[in-house]
Amino acid sequence: MFTGLHRYRIWGVTLAELMVYLGMYVLSGLFYYYAVHFATNGNGGSANRFILEQILRLLFSVPIWWLMIRILKEWPIWVKIVLHCALVPIYVKGWQQANYWVAEQFGIGHMWGTGEFWDIYITTLLYIIQFGVIHAYSYHLKIKEQQAREAELKRLALQSELTALKAQLNPHFLYNVFNTISASVPRELEGTREMIASLADLFRYQLRATQEDLVPVADEIAFVKKYLELEKARYGARLQLQLDIAGDVLDKKIPPMILQPLVENAIRHGISPKIEGGQVTVQIHRFGEKLQIQIADTGVGVLDKKAIWNKGIGLKNTAQRLEKMYGTVLRLEDNLPSGLKISFEL
Repeated sequence: MFTGLHRYRIWGVTLAELMVYLGMYVLSGLFYYYAVHFATNGNGGSANRFILEQILRLLFSVPIWWLMIRILKEWPIWVKIVLHCALVPIYVKGWQQANYWVAEQFGIGHMWGTGEFWDIYITTLLYIIQFGVIHAYSYHLKIKEQQAREAELKRLALQSELTALKAQLNPHFLYNVFNTISASVPRELEGTREMIASLADLFRYQLRATQEDLVPVADEIAFVKKYLELEKARYGARLQLQLDIAGDVLDKKIPPMILQPLVENAIRHGISPKIEGGQVTVQIHRFGEKLQIQIADTGVGVLDKKAIWNKGIGLKNTAQRLEKMYGTVLRLEDNLPSGLKISFEL
């Protein structure tokens, strides 16, 4: 039964986690109540007062939880600690004033005089405990996600390696075949010779992609240009390419063959259906510690952006690789006045 509660979420929190969190509040409230009760020989206040205090503490905790765990999720922990130091007095004083005001409205009674110190002390202590537990649990979940991602990457790498081993042919044999075909082509068909040479280069790069996890941006761009040379032999003037690659990113490392499937998708589903053709633009720029990559086309565009994921394996596989390796996603947007833009960050 408890395991099934992990399936349902509220604001990204499972019901099981919510029950544990609320249980922590109930137990801490009971502990505080009975500690005060025995310390004052039963004169520490009614149960209604302690229930009111815990409910208000919970309500004051929710916006801080939302800020720290949701909005500032990726911020460094030391920044969060500094923010907590600033928020503790605001939280405690705000809770105290709200608690005393509500208690007076309902005639419940509250601490006064030197007794107010215990409200401040206990509330501060509960704040530190609850957010210490919350941050520890959030870090635990992040570690589990990272471990699961790494395990999936290892599985995919092993699967790719086995697939490559099964399908691998002796590259020297294929290179020799390409050279033999090229040599048999008449001199007047120089364009055909060049296409065969480009095809050999494509195969060489694909073989390299099975052996290396990362390659320089310059090598990946060179591969895309070779691929487009072959496509231009088919589309002619209907296909145009524009490269906007910043000079300071050429030596940066990216996964091999991460751009070609996206360029191929732009040609096949964007440019090809358009009679007059169009242009594919590849942009790579550096923004801080990240590379911002965009492939845009001036083709027919996509009305149903969800359906495009079912049109081929290239786009879907690229999205899965990016998600597993970097935790990033492909963003699909309209390229005005026509076409589609696909962008992501590494």
